[in-house]
Amino acid sequence: MTMTEAEKAEARATDPRAREIIDRCDGMSPAGLQELHGLLRDPHLPRPAAHPGPAVGGRDVEPAAFDTSGAPWWDPAADASVRPGSDAVVIDGVRVAKDSLVRVHPSRRADARDLFFAGQVARVTAVLSDVDGGTHVALVLVDDPAADLHDWYGRYFYFAPDELTPLTVEETARHREENRA
Repeated sequence: MTMTEAEKAEARATDPRAREIIDRCDGMSPAGLQELHGLLRDPHLPRPAAHPGPAVGGRDVEPAAFDTSGAPWWDPAADASVRPGSDAVVIDGVRVAKDSLVRVHPSRRADARDLFFAGQVARVTAVLSDVDGGTHVALVLVDDPAADLHDWYGRYFYFAPDELTPLTVEETARHREENRA
């Protein structure tokens, strides 16, 4: 542990839970501390044969196979049906795809920067799906003076569909007209 003895004593005095955590950490063996850092595996080694029966505690269980027809899972060829530039998601009954205008309402794991985007109008640059089945909408803020630059080099802000509200046809037309001038 990287705390000094004085810091440990001060932390132990704050509450019983802090005392318990510090005592548990101080009592760990070097091998136990090393286990907290995870496990490094060489991705180029051949995979070991599967264990017969369930793994203890659910560890070392391989995830279900994802058939990519030999392409790496991260390669776009693994799922040719995915087209971020033309894919869409339905939000509040409205189809949202590339070039749609939406209003941002950060709520999930929002950090301080995301909160500055609350209420801002953004242009959708892509609708993306991750390997876990989640949907993410890539955006650039319309009122950002560097929006074209961000779009050019692929610097997008990503939000979940439930954090966005599509602009109405009237709002979209008005906003596009304002930005033409």
